[in-house]
Amino acid sequence: MDSVAATKLASQLSRQHQPLCDHVSARLLAAYPELTRSLRLEENYTPVARLSEVAVERLNDLVRSVLLFDLPSLADQELQWAQGVLPRSGVTPEHQSSMVSWFFEEVCKLPISPVELAIAHEIEQYFLHQIRQVYHVN
Repeated sequence: MDSVAATKLASQLSRQHQPLCDHVSARLLAAYPELTRSLRLEENYTPVARLSEVAVERLNDLVRSVLLFDLPSLADQELQWAQGVLPRSGVTPEHQSSMVSWFFEEVCKLPISPVELAIAHEIEQYFLHQIRQVYHVN
C-alpha cells in the first residue's frame, strides 16, 4: 500500500467523518429499519445519530487505522468480536456487509486520487472477505 496515498486518504476520512458516517447510517436504517430495535436509544440521539456513533464511526476509525498502520489485519479482531456479540442484538452479516459496501461507496465519491481509490477498494474487499470468513458465508 502506498503510504503517502494511504495517509492522504486517512486524512480525507477524518475531514469528512461526520457527513460520511451520517449518510451511511441513514441509508442503513432506510434499508434495514429493524436495526432501530438493536440500538439503545437515549433521549439525546436520533436513530441515525446513534447508529452512526456505535457502528459507522467505529468503522471509519478502523479503516483509518488500517490506512495509517498498513495493517488490514487490524480488522480481524474487530470482526471476530462483532461475530460473537452483534447477532444477539439482531445484527446480521448482511447488515455488516451493507455497511462496509455503502461506506466505501461514499468514500469513492470523495475527491480522491486513483491510487487512493485503489487502496479504498482493496480495503473494502478485505473487510467483505473477512466478514464472509468470520460468519462462514459463501
